Amino acid sequence: IPHPIAYRIDCFDLLYFQQCFNSNKKLMTSNKCPFHYKLPSLMDIHTITSLPWTTLYTQSAEENVTSSSVMATYALAMTVMFTVFVFAIEHALDHRQALAYKITTFPKMLEETVSKIDDEKKAAAKKDESKEKEEEEGDKSKKDLDKDKPLLPQLKEKFTKAQCYGTDKLEFGMFSAVYGLFESVIFLLVGFLPYIWDYSVSLGEDYFGLNESDNEIKITLIFLLVITVIGTITSLPFELYSTFRIEKKHGFNKQTPALFFTDKVKSLFLSCLIGGPFVAALLKIIKWGGEHFYVYVWAFMFIFSVFMMTIVPVVIMPMFNKYEPLPDAELKTRIYALADRLQYPLTKLFVMDGSKRSSHSNAFMFGFGKNKRIVLFDTLMDQVSDDEILAILGHELGHWKLGHTWSNFIVTQLYTGASFYCFSLCYKAIDLYRAFGFDGIDRPIPTIIALLLFFQTIWAPVDKILSFALTIFSRMNEFAADRFSVDLGMSKTLQTGLCKISLENLGAMCPDKLYAAYHDYSHPPLAERRLSAMMKFDKKSN
Repeated sequence: IPHPIAYRIDCFDLLYFQQCFNSNKKLMTSNKCPFHYKLPSLMDIHTITSLPWTTLYTQSAEENVTSSSVMATYALAMTVMFTVFVFAIEHALDHRQALAYKITTFPKMLEETVSKIDDEKKAAAKKDESKEKEEEEGDKSKKDLDKDKPLLPQLKEKFTKAQCYGTDKLEFGMFSAVYGLFESVIFLLVGFLPYIWDYSVSLGEDYFGLNESDNEIKITLIFLLVITVIGTITSLPFELYSTFRIEKKHGFNKQTPALFFTDKVKSLFLSCLIGGPFVAALLKIIKWGGEHFYVYVWAFMFIFSVFMMTIVPVVIMPMFNKYEPLPDAELKTRIYALADRLQYPLTKLFVMDGSKRSSHSNAFMFGFGKNKRIVLFDTLMDQVSDDEILAILGHELGHWKLGHTWSNFIVTQLYTGASFYCFSLCYKAIDLYRAFGFDGIDRPIPTIIALLLFFQTIWAPVDKILSFALTIFSRMNEFAADRFSVDLGMSKTLQTGLCKISLENLGAMCPDKLYAAYHDYSHPPLAERRLSAMMKFDKKSN
């Protein structure tokens, strides 16, 4: 007899949820031995194969009271069909990418582009041999790459490894997606949400003397705590395999099991510490705000977003990584000079021990007003030269100079406001909640359940479309930031820097076009972006 398996809920974001699993209705409502019960009968199966579809578990002790409304008739069925439809599209794209990872010939477009970069670098080296020697001496500590060897042979050498790494990640992702589909559909049909809510109500009544009508927010916190803990347990095998099998196999993982579980405990603690009060305040505002509560919710979300953007890099991130000031050297002086040139109010420069967990590299900026900071991963400093670090920062500063940071923030706020406005229109849609098993007579519909079901059903198609549009918008910003770096005169070093980062991170060298357009490629692929595109920018600039 399977036990309930819950999905993870990120308390910082109510927009994304999975479904959960539980045993049959009789097991949930009886104290007798579960082995005394049989599997669902043909009549039980019939109830979920004819319209309107109904969940096996419902809050009422009687059979679901059917309704003739469109919402009650089609809500559950359409949600399941949309879930399967999205899975089918994404699985087809994954299959296309899987075929791309089986290619054994180095992509011709990338070869031609990188070959041009090597030729230009060779020509530049002949013109200024003395400068080249100084750079080589300054880069002796950077052991991961051969600075004298052309990039193309190095990329070709690691092409097979990159294909294997991509294949392993994709196959594991496809397996996880199949499991997720099975879990989502089954959990929808058996009615996990009403069951886990009733279980939370029972816990609140038995141990804390809480009443569902008078203490909804407190019971909601119990509800979220239960499914967060169970969801963490169920997701743990996938995270362990990804970290200690795939990432370790390809030389990226540096975590120990002790560090992994320490991070997990810290994350759960922070979720409760920050997420609990956040959810409580959100629900309180929805109940207090009346008909136009979405206005107050938007204002609250805005303030909370600013609050999190402020404390995350200053308070939370140092709990997981060590930040040290960048040592006084030529690189530090040049970074400050670049910031002054662009009028970026840089106040502090940090190096983060990213190698503590992974050999992947990164760099980011944060801060408000005139208190800006830049963080470099120690792995990034080992993988590229100082000139290339400056070019990469020039690209990132381009996002700030071109207003991409603010535009992304504004788009996020508009998205939040629109979603909660639409939620306000559906907040009283009782038939929607009944379709998913919340049909208890004279029982209030929990606000958190209303939110979950709205974002999982009515808003889900809208979210998919908007997410794709935001991906396109992000790619446009990346090309604009590339052009900005070209205008700074950093095109050549940015191109070589990105090649080295892709080389060391085993990035996809021949991604499928449709997969790249849809699946997690807000940054365009290497051959398409920052190489051939930047060469075109160079020609236009010249």
